[in-house]
Amino acid sequence: MYEEELKEIGLTDNELKIYILLLKNVSLSPAEIAQKLGLHRGYVYDALDRMQEKGFINSILIKNKKQFQAVNPKNLLELIKSKLNNFEKIIPKLIELNSINKEETNVELHKGKKVYRTLLKDIITSLPNGGEVLLIGIDEDLLTKEVEPIYVEQYINSLKLRKIKERAIIKKGNNQFPHPSIKYGQIDPKHIGKTAQIIYANKVAIFITGEPYYLIIIKSKEFAETYKNNFELLWKMAKN
Repeated sequence: MYEEELKEIGLTDNELKIYILLLKNVSLSPAEIAQKLGLHRGYVYDALDRMQEKGFINSILIKNKKQFQAVNPKNLLELIKSKLNNFEKIIPKLIELNSINKEETNVELHKGKKVYRTLLKDIITSLPNGGEVLLIGIDEDLLTKEVEPIYVEQYINSLKLRKIKERAIIKKGNNQFPHPSIKYGQIDPKHIGKTAQIIYANKVAIFITGEPYYLIIIKSKEFAETYKNNFELLWKMAKN
């Protein structure tokens, strides 16, 4: 009913039992808690110390004996909010520390009929001020007839509006879009694998046809640079 929510804010299973027990009683000694819950007294002492540090309970003296009380849930909520506010203040500093001498690498996996649309949207988003897209092994007949017959045309129009250039290495004999923003190089099929590779910004996308379609997008500057170098080698071999 409320156990999982209390665990999410930092209580272990036995600490949760102690907190619920204390909510139901005005105050209890460690010995009374151990007896009522069937826990070892030494463990109860350790748990109470941790819970007091976390702010879930308070201790009081009654006839010179230490007893414990549960913090009012409303006060506990304010304590959690205060900790959250303090944490939010230091997030920029933590992000700064995390980014020092460290390249962020993300890998996304998409599956389904619309994955190529996801890719085209990401290209436009990642290159808002122009740039270049490099493609290896794209089958444009497949794109226009099966994968995204309508959205591909909209994407090509966006290339001109955003001043994005494309260079595509395709298999000999494949059709080409007659568009000024796209340059083609044709190459022997043996130099191109069965998957299409798209390099843009600091990302590499791998498009896998079949049932269903798969799209892997890898965000990594170093990874993208490696693929760009491979593209340039193939581009020199290709017939333009």
